[in-house]
Amino acid sequence: MCLRLKSPNICRLVLTRIFIFVTAFVFLFPYNIGCGWAETGFSGMFLQGLDKRTSKALEMIVPKGVLVRDIALGGPANIGGVMRGDLIINYAGEKISTFEDLVQAAKKTKPGQKIIVEVIRYGKQVQLNLVLEKKPASWSINKRSVITIPASGLTLAAMTDEIRKRFNVRWGSTGILVTLVSKQHADHQILKRGDLIIQVNQKDVWKPNQLLRKFNEAKEYGREHILLLVERAGGFSYLLLKVQK
Repeated sequence: MCLRLKSPNICRLVLTRIFIFVTAFVFLFPYNIGCGWAETGFSGMFLQGLDKRTSKALEMIVPKGVLVRDIALGGPANIGGVMRGDLIINYAGEKISTFEDLVQAAKKTKPGQKIIVEVIRYGKQVQLNLVLEKKPASWSINKRSVITIPASGLTLAAMTDEIRKRFNVRWGSTGILVTLVSKQHADHQILKRGDLIIQVNQKDVWKPNQLLRKFNEAKEYGREHILLLVERAGGFSYLLLKVQK
């Protein structure tokens, strides 16, 4: 590209702008460690790098470390005591100054590996022990999966990246999303469009067929309801979904 530019200064300007863009992308683009590579250990953290303005707000002279934005419930970071707002400065024996440092450190980890994570919390350095895992099935939804239950007027979808973005579902949530409630059932259906079904009869679910299977089992054995744990704007609720006969 530079050979086609008449002025060396223009070439340098273009390269400088590209470098700034790439740097901003690396530092500012949110990333979830352990979800990006199938071969690495899953830690269950959603992270964000620091830029100069953020570091100044934290009274830091130079940006150093990576911030924890969210944590997967029941994941290694959650069990190990990592908290939202922690500033990671060491991950699996590697010093972390930039976001890219953490990406490279995470690439070297494996499921089952025990690692030490050092964070700055409330101005003090804290050392935490994590046991990394394989990426759970509920975090591995790549293919679109949608089913309809005519008896209840529900259309349900698996939590793909596309569905998560379209319905603005928070990063740490997993489950089955209610994408549509038919008009004829809207008045008496307890579920609403945008509800996230996390459990059915106290068992985690992430595929629509898992709920359909429990629904049909309940019909077969003459049960009137199945118990759902649902996340919606108002928080978490246990709801009884009526099984139509």
